[in-house]
Amino acid sequence: MTEPKLIKVCLTNKGEDTETPWAHDLGPAPGPSGSRTVRLVNVPFMHAKPTWGDTIVVSPVSEGFPTWDRSGVPWKQIASRIVEDGGRWAMIVDYVPHAGVSSDDAFGALARSCQGDGLVCEGAWGPRDGEPGRVYLAVPKDVTAESVMDHLTRAGLPAALIQVHPEPKRPPRAQTAVGVTPHTPRTPAKRAKTVDEQLEQAVSATKPPRAKTVPPVEVEPAQIVAEEAASRRAATAKASPSSKKAAPAKPVAKAKPVAKAKPVAKAKPVAKAKPVAKKPAKKPAKKPAKK
Repeated sequence: MTEPKLIKVCLTNKGEDTETPWAHDLGPAPGPSGSRTVRLVNVPFMHAKPTWGDTIVVSPVSEGFPTWDRSGVPWKQIASRIVEDGGRWAMIVDYVPHAGVSSDDAFGALARSCQGDGLVCEGAWGPRDGEPGRVYLAVPKDVTAESVMDHLTRAGLPAALIQVHPEPKRPPRAQTAVGVTPHTPRTPAKRAKTVDEQLEQAVSATKPPRAKTVPPVEVEPAQIVAEEAASRRAATAKASPSSKKAAPAKPVAKAKPVAKAKPVAKAKPVAKAKPVAKKPAKKPAKKPAKK
């Protein structure tokens, strides 16, 4: 049996998302004169549906290839614009060749790996200007994106793969065990600042910091009297020739605020001399009385 003829067709949506894939011509179709029934043999880049293996009707236009127009039909109703669903959906994967691996070798390995799992792989563009290359896949409807990525990862390809469409599912969040007390209690959430509080904080940040005021040092009168007395004693000792050289006076330490000075020790009183004991005077000898 001979293979149907290949023809170029146009896919569009009211003049937007226009692209021209290849398709097999299956013969005349109902509709405007010259309409044809075709089966796509490319994976379109601008349309998720129709895709590789889907059968659609194209009609002639004044200029260009026979055209299929989505006509703004919602995605949930796209089946109404397809004659026969080929049972595949479109997936997009980016690839980054490993160091020392050419773009052609990386793409070739990726395409061969897809064939082994029933996937249809079509290259959109290769790596360029530091950006990864991209391929479009026509995936059987009973195969998930997770299964595709798992298969390609286990194939040991000479390239890193990035799932673009559909977006990878996020890992499930860890469930909180009921009745279990955490080791470290959570910090309570802070109240969000109001607009007025935020403005006040911004204005305060622009003001220069205020200089710190140093409190005055208070000196009590008793301390002043003690210091003056010590100065006079030092001057008197220095002026006296018989006095010994006085030790150099220690610098007077600055008084701490509100600290009471120790009272000046009083000199011990000079011991009084003991009085000289007086000897009793000798009594004159009595003369004998005259007979």
